[in-house]
Amino acid sequence: MFPKGFLWGGSVSSMQTEGAWNEDGKGLSIYDVMPVKEGHSDWKTAIDFYHRYEEDIRLFAGMGFNCYRFSVSWSRIFPEGEGQVNEKGLAFYDRVVDCLLENGIEPMMCLYHFDTPLALQRKYGDWTSRGMVKAFEAYVDLMVRHFAGRVKYFLPYNEQNAYALIFGLMGPDGRPIPDPKEVDRRRYQIMHNMLVAGANMVQAVRKYAPEAKIGGMVNYTPMYPATCDPKDVVAARKAGRAYTGQTLNVFACGEYPLDLLREWEREGTAPVMEQGDLELLKANTYDFAAHSYYFSMPISASMGGFGPAQMLSTFTGGLAKNPYLKASEWGWTIDPDGLRVTVDEIWQETHLPVFTIECGIGVKEEADENGYVDDVYRIEYLRQHIEALKKAVDEDGVDVMGFLTWGPIDILSSQGEMKKRYGFIYVNRTDQDLKDLKRSKKRSYDWFRKVIATNGEELSDE
Repeated sequence: MFPKGFLWGGSVSSMQTEGAWNEDGKGLSIYDVMPVKEGHSDWKTAIDFYHRYEEDIRLFAGMGFNCYRFSVSWSRIFPEGEGQVNEKGLAFYDRVVDCLLENGIEPMMCLYHFDTPLALQRKYGDWTSRGMVKAFEAYVDLMVRHFAGRVKYFLPYNEQNAYALIFGLMGPDGRPIPDPKEVDRRRYQIMHNMLVAGANMVQAVRKYAPEAKIGGMVNYTPMYPATCDPKDVVAARKAGRAYTGQTLNVFACGEYPLDLLREWEREGTAPVMEQGDLELLKANTYDFAAHSYYFSMPISASMGGFGPAQMLSTFTGGLAKNPYLKASEWGWTIDPDGLRVTVDEIWQETHLPVFTIECGIGVKEEADENGYVDDVYRIEYLRQHIEALKKAVDEDGVDVMGFLTWGPIDILSSQGEMKKRYGFIYVNRTDQDLKDLKRSKKRSYDWFRKVIATNGEELSDE
């Protein structure tokens, strides 16, 4: 069974929920100027959490949430990414945190969810620049000092490994880089700079909020050998190490693992480091290992390795399918056992408490005239995943801190799709039509309330 004090709730990002893109002094982020794909939505309104946060938090409290992971819009705090603080932006997050606490919900604050302030992007290019590290350090210092005593859980980044791997594929102008060696140099420089900036945040939390816990977050995708051919087994192992294992090593041990060091030496792809970087990493390891989990994937030696192009293809459903598993409408395999594998492997890799902070299924849904959705498929999906997580705790001895679903209320997807709905709460808008943004409870709302009330013991839909 799950331990007493287990954390239940949901996770979101700022740009997928807040809206108010140009209100109260907020500066532009890269999302605010991002081209809108045909048939998708821009990010200007999202689900208008900026004006409706009290209503949404009351709905979360109605399910019994005791934890809510949200990201802060960096450009709402520093409109230029650095320099002058926007006090109205800071006051908004004061109101959100206070409202969460008043409703018995612990805030988990993530300071970066891919939404770089546009001014910083133009000034420094991207996370290959140490200028970005310095700007983030000032942002972290302000936020940790300001929210010390009220926020007990911090994250520097969302899915740090995925960001480094995928964004290493593209230059600062967003264009793909054709040279694989240059891609590797970029992604390892991004990896290193983000790890240094994360270690700076660990240091700030230890100094200003010693009662708080700080976690490093990865996207975890279990890599299965496509066959029992030993070459596929080796390929899957190497893919898992490259995508998550090496980053987790640094989170837990503060050192780059030997296999990565040898790759840098062999391939000439080592990042540029400054004096004191390695000592900083060693002295500032994380308190817990957080992760997202959505699907597993088969890996074969014939893929020719596992790099940014393959990972980008994965998230659009473009890679090999697993014949033993069904898939969602977006091509993502539905694999509850993969969650058990995920937390087992993270625990064995780090020996840090493991926190599942994103898990869920996106589905095309339409509410009836009363705003109701009979989402029995979501109940079944989450039931199976929670059962797998319980087995990891009971049978495998994994120290699991909590379970947060992705998008507990319908939000824009990472590609700006409102039709890809994850929530227990329906939001009345489409990709192109904002309608009235009315909130209404789906069938899964009452089911998840019962799950939380029994600490995961009652999972039936009766």
